[in-house]
Amino acid sequence: MEKTKPIFLLTCEHAGNEVPKKYLALFKGQEDALFSHKAFDPGALRLARHLAAALKLPLYVTSVSRLLVEANRSLDSDELFSDFSKSLSEKDKKEVLDKYYFPHRQEVEKQIRKVTAAGKQVCHLAIHTFTPVLDGEVRKADIGILYDPKRPLEKAIAQHLRQHLKEQNPSRRVLYNSPYPGTDDGFPTYLRGKFTKYQYAGFELEINQKFFLDGREEVWQQVVDELTAALQQTLKGT
Repeated sequence: MEKTKPIFLLTCEHAGNEVPKKYLALFKGQEDALFSHKAFDPGALRLARHLAAALKLPLYVTSVSRLLVEANRSLDSDELFSDFSKSLSEKDKKEVLDKYYFPHRQEVEKQIRKVTAAGKQVCHLAIHTFTPVLDGEVRKADIGILYDPKRPLEKAIAQHLRQHLKEQNPSRRVLYNSPYPGTDDGFPTYLRGKFTKYQYAGFELEINQKFFLDGREEVWQQVVDELTAALQQTLKGT
């Protein structure tokens, strides 16, 4: 494939906590779960929309709660349906997948195929946030760059992005493959199986929710500004 500048696109798999009316009964008496980090990624949609506007990039979003169906997991994953939705009949599960799982993933894959068919590379940034503490363990990262170290384009872009983030704020803890390994089951991992390392580079950008949940707008905005500036430099240099 001819060496060209990658085409960047954004996705947000945990943008909201929406549950269609038909399935609300699954959460009866436990509605609070829909407002927890287990249901969606607080701040992720707001960040994704800001980046899409600032960087003039296409954004693909799914806002149905991950507690109904997990858009960032493969069909064979035990986490595809949560403890709330695993009790659905096979017919209802198929309906959920057809309406709220496949459309997002198929739309993104279709766009990538369109770009790669034209001989260009795609750089996919999936925007996520993560809870500061999980199972009593405090997460170390402020920003996590999740990628596959075995794919040269991903490794190079990850290094550039981290460098530019550290230039924006040397004290910011920017870690590779934290709080999760970049090769774990996720949408980018699925897409790596569909496209070669010369066609596709996939990342999950994980931002610590502590900045969003702090309550002070300036704290969150500083992180957003740093990430925006770092991505602008990364796009220019890639």
